[in-house]
Amino acid sequence: MMLTCTEKFIDGIVGGLDLAASSKRCSGFAVININTMTLEATKCLYDDPDIVREVVESRVKILSVDAPLIEVPVYRAVDKLSRIRGYSVLPPTLGPMRKLVERAWRLKNTLEALGVEIIETHPRSVLKSSRAKNIRELLDIIGLKYSNISIEKLNRDQIDSIIAAIVAYCYSAKHCIDRVEAEDGLIYLIKPIKNV
Repeated sequence: MMLTCTEKFIDGIVGGLDLAASSKRCSGFAVININTMTLEATKCLYDDPDIVREVVESRVKILSVDAPLIEVPVYRAVDKLSRIRGYSVLPPTLGPMRKLVERAWRLKNTLEALGVEIIETHPRSVLKSSRAKNIRELLDIIGLKYSNISIEKLNRDQIDSIIAAIVAYCYSAKHCIDRVEAEDGLIYLIKPIKNV
């Protein structure tokens, strides 16, 4: 069943970023237009200036990021709680995650200074929490149009960026959002949507 609470949504654009630890690897970026209920675009971005420029030029108001949003890589209580609940988040202290944390924190500060609200998510956990079988089912149940995007041609980073953008969409609605919260962090997920 499609969610139909559009009157609760903010106007404008939200986005999702599946941030890579290295600027040499694809960071998936997706944009959802709330006014038209449309997934407008998804692409690979690489260096930080490209990411900042795309977010700003796309007029994104809320950006949901797949990365720990902390200044120093530590294994947080929110990470532990997520794992206890069955979500496969990686500890921020693990190998390349340290570089991801540094990059995410730098981008968060830059984008917030430009007026973008930044929230943390974990796309694989979102699919599990929402009980959607795949990205197509998640898009269809939420009620987002995506006819100009060939889902089957997208890479994993782009798929995860779409899921992250859907989290930003639900966060703006305040009715399909879920969370794992502890004193040191907040990871946004989506409520089970099969029976909504």
